[in-house]
Amino acid sequence: MAQFVSILANYKNQKLTSDLIFEIEAQFIRQKVYIPTRRVLGTYKEEGAVDQSPQAAENVSTFFEEWSNSDPLKNPISVDKVIYLLKNTITKHKEKGYEPGWESRFQTHISFCNELGFTYIAKDRPIRISATGELLISKYKDGFPLDEYDSDPEHTAYLNAFAKYQTNNPWRRNTVCVNFLYLFLSTVKYLDEKYDSKGVSRKELPFFIVWPDNNYKKLAKYINDFRKVEGNRPSDEVVYDYALNILDESPHDIFGRVSTEFKKKKSRDYKFEKITRETPDDVIRKLRQSQTISFRGAGFRLDINHFEDEKVNHIISNYGVNQTFSEDFDNYFKYMGTLDPDLEFTSEHLSEEKKQKISDVRIKVVNDWADNWSWDQLKNEIGIASRTNSESKDKILREINRPTRLEFLAAIIMQKSLSNVQVIPHYKVDDEGIPYDTASGGSKNNIGTDIDVIELDTKTHALLEPTVSAAGSFQTEHELPSITKHIINTVKSESSEEDFVEHKRHFAIFLAGKITEGVGTEVAVRRYVSHVEIYPWETDDYVDFAKKVKKLNDYAVIRKYAEPQVL
Repeated sequence: MAQFVSILANYKNQKLTSDLIFEIEAQFIRQKVYIPTRRVLGTYKEEGAVDQSPQAAENVSTFFEEWSNSDPLKNPISVDKVIYLLKNTITKHKEKGYEPGWESRFQTHISFCNELGFTYIAKDRPIRISATGELLISKYKDGFPLDEYDSDPEHTAYLNAFAKYQTNNPWRRNTVCVNFLYLFLSTVKYLDEKYDSKGVSRKELPFFIVWPDNNYKKLAKYINDFRKVEGNRPSDEVVYDYALNILDESPHDIFGRVSTEFKKKKSRDYKFEKITRETPDDVIRKLRQSQTISFRGAGFRLDINHFEDEKVNHIISNYGVNQTFSEDFDNYFKYMGTLDPDLEFTSEHLSEEKKQKISDVRIKVVNDWADNWSWDQLKNEIGIASRTNSESKDKILREINRPTRLEFLAAIIMQKSLSNVQVIPHYKVDDEGIPYDTASGGSKNNIGTDIDVIELDTKTHALLEPTVSAAGSFQTEHELPSITKHIINTVKSESSEEDFVEHKRHFAIFLAGKITEGVGTEVAVRRYVSHVEIYPWETDDYVDFAKKVKKLNDYAVIRKYAEPQVL
């Protein structure tokens, strides 16, 4: 969403015409924020196409290939060529107020941005971006994160939006009146306090999804009664029957399994997969994005993140009343788009005590996972995180976005490799030490390193810097300059501040699924010009090497795939 809105910001206050929709959608695709398939974007559709010439199909195929092979940072395709593709390929899509096809596809891209109050975008009206929307994109430009990206503003914007979000808003027009984050946090807290619950099970999320109001005490009792009757490991079929029964609006006892008649009548409307798996998975992602939720019990349960108790209590105290907007889109935009200063995430304002607690639990979890996970498991998971389109089956890892997951796994592998080194990751975590997001970028009080690795007996300090990007321009023009800066600033910090230990050697491990052509040459140039040592590693090689490494300095070696190009 931040990528979409950062592109939309270039058109702020412009009237949203059909032509402008095509231009913006083309920018989404050109920047590869949205990546359509060949079937959608690369197949000429004569009916409805603007170009009816004999060469049209060949042009579509050629431009699609050019776009597929383009690098949006280094050699982006022209906007006009993508607009040509849009006007000669048709998608089967229709949204109210928009023409069928790509116009309607654009509406699906921005609809939830409207619901969360980041934007107010409607056909034939000026494009507007709220204060929360501006905060959301404050570390982005043209669809890309800035060099020293920090996710705190983004998470602050999301928490502001989710805290206020209600299901019956002007954009959705739902008859059910629920403030979802308030309902979830209030119910979990009440269950913990009254029933000694230790959070809620993933399997119980459907009850939150179908619950019709903000009565958290009634929902908490319902969940507790359900556990008494059905136990703590009910089947999805049992959960589905209870959830359907809540949806039955006819006079009946709300607690219990659904009637055969209602199930037969409504099972097509309330699909089993949607209720028990798809929507709960989506809810977990959004709850984690708010950073108010922690995983417990190997990821099977969700509880309040006690690192953020103040924000949780503030939401419970202030956002439990459903606002009335009817068709007042402007008032909804104003309400949702206003920032609440009590919901700000900022690492700079943390107390030293809280910083230490966060650091301690972060390091503890890395050590625990290093002890308990096998090399084969770690190699498989880091491969998924860094290089493939397959999905992790692990309950926890699958909920961590790939860049953050790669940092997490890289730290675990390093700790397993060398048990005597200090592995100090900087990604953001919940109170169980499970990552929410990547390390912050550099700032006045923060160098911006992803992971520090320190070996005391050799006085060696390595920076471990993973990336999921497979784009050559991104690796050479974004990652390597940032790593260079991190090494230089680390050395400066150690020599200027009393509490730093000065080390004899500094180098960086640059980790990616595949090291692209040009990285080796750029690394050699930086070593010659800036006197910094950067050693590129591919993830599979990194894991295999980690099994037999003896000292941290062993990683300071140029692999064959990272050798510089020479005549």
